[in-house]
Amino acid sequence: MLTAQGMISSKQLSLIMLSLIEASTFTAVFVSQYTKQDTWVVLISGFIIVLFLLFMYVSLCSKFPGKTIIEIHAKIYGNLLVNLISLLYIFYFWFIIPANFRFLADFFSTYLSQNSDIIPFIIPAAILCIYAVRKGAEVISRVSSILSILTVMLSIIITALIAKDIHISNLLPPLQLNLGQFVQGTNIMVAIPLGEIIVFMIFFPHLNDQTKLRKSAFTGLILSFIFFLFVLVRNTLVLGNVSSLQVQPAYQVSSLINVGEVITRVEVTTAVFLLFNLLMKICFFLYATVISIAQCFKLRSYKPLVFPVTAISAVLSITMFKSPLDQLYIASDIYPIYALLFIVILPITSFILASIKKSSKTAS
Repeated sequence: MLTAQGMISSKQLSLIMLSLIEASTFTAVFVSQYTKQDTWVVLISGFIIVLFLLFMYVSLCSKFPGKTIIEIHAKIYGNLLVNLISLLYIFYFWFIIPANFRFLADFFSTYLSQNSDIIPFIIPAAILCIYAVRKGAEVISRVSSILSILTVMLSIIITALIAKDIHISNLLPPLQLNLGQFVQGTNIMVAIPLGEIIVFMIFFPHLNDQTKLRKSAFTGLILSFIFFLFVLVRNTLVLGNVSSLQVQPAYQVSSLINVGEVITRVEVTTAVFLLFNLLMKICFFLYATVISIAQCFKLRSYKPLVFPVTAISAVLSITMFKSPLDQLYIASDIYPIYALLFIVILPITSFILASIKKSSKTAS
């Protein structure tokens, strides 16, 4: 039996959800290449869908208090199906780890080191993630909570400093999306930045007051949406349609700041926050992966798994994409379809089956 690995407060749960979305705002480029200045539209539609999905995630956890998504599946499905579904979720959580290692390394090797090798960026990142995850959910939550607040403060300061370059006309003309662009953009929003909150079904059992689960989870998602919308609209107001051509619009916005030749090079600070936000996102999914493996195979501790899973992820991150453009194609055209199985289809199926079983027990 896997032992508990620390508890988190209701405020920390809301803030770690915010922290995940803060890291994922940097993936908005996967959407904006199709939706351009109307990316905020698909963000709103994606948020509405994920609100419904979060209701199901929380309801599932409420039906099985103290259980992770892996343990919930064991209660709903038969022995054969539960092993298959658990392995699928382990792969889903795990795939996001090397993908984000590569995203981080490509950004820093391209923008800060003039196309240097990516390996020197991946190895230190992997070591930091190993250290954090071995400390447990409580430590991860404390660090990410502080980081999420600092990231919000930095975004507000950057917006104030760049206010002179904001042009409302950059949002015009509005609502230029056709149906195909709207559906694809919404799908990407649900699959990558917003729908990844399903990872917190591994963290929900750590909440010290389960009666506050619903309120904390929805507060976290709403705060995340507000932050994402704020950053997205700001980047568009400053960069216009050019923001859809930038790998990191927030970084580009920061690079434009020049207050009296005194406050400059703010993009370096943005890059540092990008680094730590992505590290926290990797920690969330690394923790979810090793906990899922430990529960699936009924191990006493997840800690022996942390190093090998991270090492394999680091090696795979070097070879899994031929180039940043290859990652952009997979993330925007292939991955959103694949991710729907884990974010939408399986949770809905589990929710329906759990509700039927509960109704049957009540009737009997």
